[in-house]
Amino acid sequence: MPHITAEDGVDVFARDLGEGDPVVFLHGWPLNHRMFEYQYTYLLDEGFRCIGIDLRGYGESEKPYGDYSYDRFADDVRAVLDELDVDDATLAGFSMGGGTATRYMSRHDEARVDKLALLAPASPVIIEKPDFPEGLDESDVNPLIEGARTDRAKMNADFAEMLFHTDQSDEMTDWIWSLGMEASGQATIASAETWRDADLRPDVDDITVPTKIYHGVHDEVTPIEITGEVLEEGIENAELIRFENSGHGLVADETETINEQLADFAG
Repeated sequence: MPHITAEDGVDVFARDLGEGDPVVFLHGWPLNHRMFEYQYTYLLDEGFRCIGIDLRGYGESEKPYGDYSYDRFADDVRAVLDELDVDDATLAGFSMGGGTATRYMSRHDEARVDKLALLAPASPVIIEKPDFPEGLDESDVNPLIEGARTDRAKMNADFAEMLFHTDQSDEMTDWIWSLGMEASGQATIASAETWRDADLRPDVDDITVPTKIYHGVHDEVTPIEITGEVLEEGIENAELIRFENSGHGLVADETETINEQLADFAG
């Protein structure tokens, strides 16, 4: 059953592979579940069940015109977990998927999730607020949104180049570009506005499960000082793991290390 129908009638794609302890993956902007290909390969070999969800508007999910808020994404995740009868899961969210996971844990009272893994999360706050002057200026983010409006192909190419600290093959960056181009234009714009503007600090207060935060110290998209470090302080049972040779795309910058870390935590 690769597509699950959310309560508003939108079909959400989920790839469910393997058996064993479940790890549920939520992708980042503007990608889809296939960004975790090298995590699936490792974890499946280690005996885990891997569930990759395409958030609506992305990948193989339906792409309606409409709501791309964290509430909407979190409700879609709940629909998938309920339909697949997933329990005692490790919820692993990367970037925007980390913001979605943060909202899910609060909005759905940590339902069906025993552990939380946040990978370079866009959480809890990205841009500066009156009480959070450390945040990025809107002018740091808005060019991505404007690029999605005017030349999404170039924006995706530029964003792919921003992701990594280590050298990646041209084929890798081309593949990342192709994942971004599978998204709808409206979803790309609207969900970027969501992660730009969100304030998830109240949600963080509701997280009680064991939490690991995996973050590259060279991350220029969601800098560790305003995300990973803030989350470690705000979540009562959290540990920040610093990836010294990673940018935002730590799943490719330090693939072996993140795979081993996830297997150790989720097992």
